[in-house]
Amino acid sequence: MRPVPGSTGGRRHGRDFDRFRWTAGSLSKILRTPTLMGHRVHRGKTVRDAEGSPVLIGPPLLTEAEFQALQDTLDARSNGIHPQRRTTSLLIGVAHCAGCNGRMYFATRKAYAYGDYACRASARGTTCAAPAAIRAGWLDDYTVSRYREAVAVDGEVTRERLLRDGVRVTVAKGRSGGGPERLAGPDTSRLTFTVGSSGP
Repeated sequence: MRPVPGSTGGRRHGRDFDRFRWTAGSLSKILRTPTLMGHRVHRGKTVRDAEGSPVLIGPPLLTEAEFQALQDTLDARSNGIHPQRRTTSLLIGVAHCAGCNGRMYFATRKAYAYGDYACRASARGTTCAAPAAIRAGWLDDYTVSRYREAVAVDGEVTRERLLRDGVRVTVAKGRSGGGPERLAGPDTSRLTFTVGSSGP
């Protein structure tokens, strides 16, 4: 059933949503588009006519000076807080989604200094009934701590070592909302840790 016209939902990627969530990424796209100046935009860039002037699609919400001031403020606030992209994350092949039993992969988060491990069922062309996601640093620390307790190992804990010993951590989907305590660390009731198990 399609969302009612005028609702806060809509259709995206072939699916109907009753309500879209505001995210830092979506808000950033809105605040950075030259459409705010009334410009026609293609692939994020202003479309210009033969004389180099912007092609307009309507009255501007911001003047050029106001738009540039906004970009300067956004750049200043985001400077240096983007997470480093990882070539190989610690828990690839170790972390799995409880909803579909598939591997979880590291994903950066725009405007945040951390990334997440997230279910990628859609990228595999399948559907997950309860896709899980969790802050990567939290899951790394939890897994290494549990591994050290179980194996009594010293030295660096590497992905190869975890895979060799059959370590597997399964993450269930978390609840939305919650108080300040949800920012203090992972909800360990969502996590299942095993050693010596064979993955799919």
